[in-house]
Amino acid sequence: MIIKGLKIPVLILFVLLHHISFSQAFNDIEWYDVDSLLKVLPDQTGKDKMHTLNALAASLSFEDKEQCRYYANQALSLAEKLNNQEGVAAAQRNLGRMEFYDGNYPGALNYYQKSHAIYESQRNAYLVAQLLEDIGTTHFFARNFEKTFEIIHEALAVYRSKDSNGKTIGDVRDTMSIYSRVGLPYRMTGQSDIARTIYLNYIYIGIKNNFEITDMMLHNGLLAMCYYELGNNDSAFYYFKQAENYPDANMSIRALKHEHIRRMAGIYVEIGNTDTAISLLKDSYQWFSERGFLKQSQLGSYQLGDIYSNTNKTKQAEFYYLRSEDLLKEMIKKGSYYRFDSLKYIVSWGSELYLPFTKKQMKEAIYGQAVNLYYHLYKMFLKKGQLREAMIYLTACSDAKDTLRVLTINRESIEIQTRYESARKDVEIESLSQQNELKELKLAQNRWILIGLGGLVILIILLAMILTRQNKIRNRQQTLMFQQRLLRTQMNPHFLFNSLASIQNFIIKEKPALASDYLSRFSKLVRQILKNSVEEYVPLEDEINSIENYLELQKVRHRDMFEYTIDVDDSIDLETTLVPPMLAQPFIENSIEHGFKLKEDKGYMKICIEMKGKMIRFEIEDDGIGRDKAKQIRQSQNKDHSSMSTDITQKRISVLNKKLKRKITLDIIDLKDEYGKAIGTKVVFEIPLF
Repeated sequence: MIIKGLKIPVLILFVLLHHISFSQAFNDIEWYDVDSLLKVLPDQTGKDKMHTLNALAASLSFEDKEQCRYYANQALSLAEKLNNQEGVAAAQRNLGRMEFYDGNYPGALNYYQKSHAIYESQRNAYLVAQLLEDIGTTHFFARNFEKTFEIIHEALAVYRSKDSNGKTIGDVRDTMSIYSRVGLPYRMTGQSDIARTIYLNYIYIGIKNNFEITDMMLHNGLLAMCYYELGNNDSAFYYFKQAENYPDANMSIRALKHEHIRRMAGIYVEIGNTDTAISLLKDSYQWFSERGFLKQSQLGSYQLGDIYSNTNKTKQAEFYYLRSEDLLKEMIKKGSYYRFDSLKYIVSWGSELYLPFTKKQMKEAIYGQAVNLYYHLYKMFLKKGQLREAMIYLTACSDAKDTLRVLTINRESIEIQTRYESARKDVEIESLSQQNELKELKLAQNRWILIGLGGLVILIILLAMILTRQNKIRNRQQTLMFQQRLLRTQMNPHFLFNSLASIQNFIIKEKPALASDYLSRFSKLVRQILKNSVEEYVPLEDEINSIENYLELQKVRHRDMFEYTIDVDDSIDLETTLVPPMLAQPFIENSIEHGFKLKEDKGYMKICIEMKGKMIRFEIEDDGIGRDKAKQIRQSQNKDHSSMSTDITQKRISVLNKKLKRKITLDIIDLKDEYGKAIGTKVVFEIPLF
């Protein structure tokens, strides 16, 4: 991928074109053909040489740390001599990438923040957003999820902003890529329902905008995993099957299909269908094994060993466990998931569509699997009475645990240091330089204490995740209950009777055109309400269409009773901005039914939707008779009457707020003139972007 805003000489573009056209993995990182770059480098000077050095550093950042450092420092030195700030920023970014792929997250953030500051000073908004993505991704890998969400939303706001010509900084692909990136943090924090909404919207937007098919197939698989995590196996199978329908256009698609087969097999094991699971696993295992994908073939043979062991088929279990061990040893020896280096450019797991696996990630995952496999081999040989073999694998399991423990402690130390450094950086922005020096001294004194407390922190996080998940289940049940109550309230018998009576009246008075128009709008509104009532979030575009259709229906029913306008902020992306459905409709209905019906002259309603920072603001203002007078009239007609739709909406907002960091706010304002006379009502509510 060539980053927007990076100027590469025409000669280099011709050299790189063939390589880029065949790449399948790493859609969101900058990489080029290293051999081609090395050929053109000796004859270059000035800016051309600086760009090539930075391109070399970017391409080597995830493969060869020392070579990346060498070329990035050369690029940095040359850029400083040329007084080229964007060249300096690119070199700093490449050094940040190098540290990120090496697992040094504090070092990566240090370089990224320097690069980010330069791009901000140069007013290069697109690259500012990309650096924010880099910073957010680094916090994610350091398991600093709260900071991840904060930074990614900041990047999203930059992509959505407009330049001096009124053009949006980022395109649809940039915006949707951001949303996709936060899907995994939501899943890892037990919020797979939010990730599911993100992936559903990604597929919808991807179809409309013709996204690349490997990307689309991958997101069908991600959506399937969300449904599996939410306990909906039928929907998981459905989206895995959807992914199978994509044509075998490249090796990545074929690899992902077999990975999906392996994952479906795991679900079949859970539901007790072992025959289907075995068939799928053998298919997946054979395909990956023949092509040299060590990770998936090792996992597939391990899963087959487990199934046969649990069904007391010892001979088959031993065969697949030992085959799994051979593949595991090959991975340990190579320090890689692949028998051949070329395979790392194929999307076979999923996440490598965006980022390659780092050596430290692979090593920890490999030894984690080694612990599981050696333990099962120990138990199998112990059960068979082959004590010598059992002792060998018990020792191997213990050794693997020791290695894994060291790797885990090292990673957790880096994660703690990253979170601590991040918090310290935030304090530095608001503190004096003397306070900064004091905090650095305290950091040096407390580092060992923090490492010692790491285990306690992890336990607290795990406990918090469990409690959060329990609360989410309760909140989801309440949300569904209020959605159904809201549906019944909105589609109440009184509204249905009046609507059908209006249609009948038009027919009796021989007004077929009006009857047809009214019936068409009525049926469309019913479909929209039924569709939106089962979704927790819908695109803002759909919500506006529902509001407009409802108002037009009411205008046909109550001719000359009111007029309305809907104003929408041009800076809002209606397709990708998600809001809870039908929050505005009860207040619009109140304005018509209670504000305008008893008004002597024609009423007027104004609906405004605008962006306020990281919130979407709705304003519904009418010039009706006011709440107090409407309440008096209702009570004189029916003393037991209460505004159920408004109460349910307020309870629904309360339930939604339990799941949101930034809360939905609601204000109902009684409008009065200078003499205190009621002149209408204004309802204002704000919904946070996520």
